[in-house]
Amino acid sequence: MPEDAAIREDGTRATDRLPCAPLSIRDVSETERATRQLLVELLGVFYAKGWVSGTGGGICGPADGGGLLLAPTGVHKERVRPNDFFTVDPADGRVERVPDDPDLRPSECSQIFCLAARERSARSVVHSHALSAVLAGDLAVDADHVAIRDLEMLKGVRGVANRDVHLIPVIRNTPREGELVEQLRMVLADPRFASAYAVLVADHGAYIWGDDVWEAKRHTEVYHFLFEAAVARRDRHKEDPR
Repeated sequence: MPEDAAIREDGTRATDRLPCAPLSIRDVSETERATRQLLVELLGVFYAKGWVSGTGGGICGPADGGGLLLAPTGVHKERVRPNDFFTVDPADGRVERVPDDPDLRPSECSQIFCLAARERSARSVVHSHALSAVLAGDLAVDADHVAIRDLEMLKGVRGVANRDVHLIPVIRNTPREGELVEQLRMVLADPRFASAYAVLVADHGAYIWGDDVWEAKRHTEVYHFLFEAAVARRDRHKEDPR
């Protein structure tokens, strides 16, 4: 969400800069440098699609040493640079490395990204504010999920076939991003959603992940197609109930 950070027990905000090692892009491996560049490129692509506009949304990817690269909060995502990422420990969300720009703050999405890493072994997560994700969440009405069926693009989700009924969990929105964690923990543990690589947040957007950045990219594109198709089919049936 366009960011308004949660307050920690010590009185600081979740997005407050923490004392840790400043980043020098020269200190990271070629692999991490390539990942940073790829994440920047994807933010530009997703911005052009309207998925991370208005400073909303976010992305993370694998860092050296098992950490997660986390895009900053409260900035125009299409303007993020490779050296603007924080490195966080997915075990507890602790910030391990900071960019050299003192004005940047780590995203409040960090808690969600780290939970997906721990519970689903995700190494890259995208947070989308796409309109299609918001409208798809509306399809749940009073249920806790949306069922997607009879679409060839279902095969783009790892382990899912085009004849499967694919259940995507829907959780309630909260005033703060971090307050979504408990709901997300519950749906990630629910066997009904074992094949899902996305969670819809009602009135908000979606979290979508993969085992690496390329799989997260593919899943993000596939799920947005599925969201759009499900909403379009609902609207078509309303116009022509036959």
